[in-house]
Amino acid sequence: MIPPVPLRVESVPAHAPELPPDRLAEIIRHAESGYPDEVCGMVAGIPGKPESYRVRRVRNIADAQPQRDPGGQSRTARTAYLMDPREQLRILQELDATAESVIAFYHSHPDHAAYFSAMDREHALLRGEPIWPGPSYLVVSVVQGRARSAVWFTWDSARRDFCAESVAVSSPSAEERE
Repeated sequence: MIPPVPLRVESVPAHAPELPPDRLAEIIRHAESGYPDEVCGMVAGIPGKPESYRVRRVRNIADAQPQRDPGGQSRTARTAYLMDPREQLRILQELDATAESVIAFYHSHPDHAAYFSAMDREHALLRGEPIWPGPSYLVVSVVQGRARSAVWFTWDSARRDFCAESVAVSSPSAEERE
């Protein structure tokens, strides 16, 4: 698999982006609606201007293109994600045309904690360096169809590792969903 090549990479701080509550809620709705499979997407906008951030869902094609984790275990969309490269390229071309950037990538972990797995790291790094030097990664834990937690993972070049920063999440009640 050839890793994606960004069309535009902006320098963003080595901390999690400030994601407006309505954008976080949109990601949580996506994660819950995709349960029990993993969902994935991107947050696009102008770095440092949260009011410009937009959530862009990307289809998870892990079932169509079988995945293997670093231990060699076979993975499906239930336990892995692979962004549809055509959708990803279309979004990147739109961002290039509007001078926007990828602020973050996100995905869910159904019935598991929000952590940066070995497979997540493998997809984010190439020879120990971030494939995407600017964007952060948001992982949302969804247990029995409800978002329970979310954690940002941002590359720290001094530590040469991803740093975790928890995010407060609230999942709407059944009444609020209707």
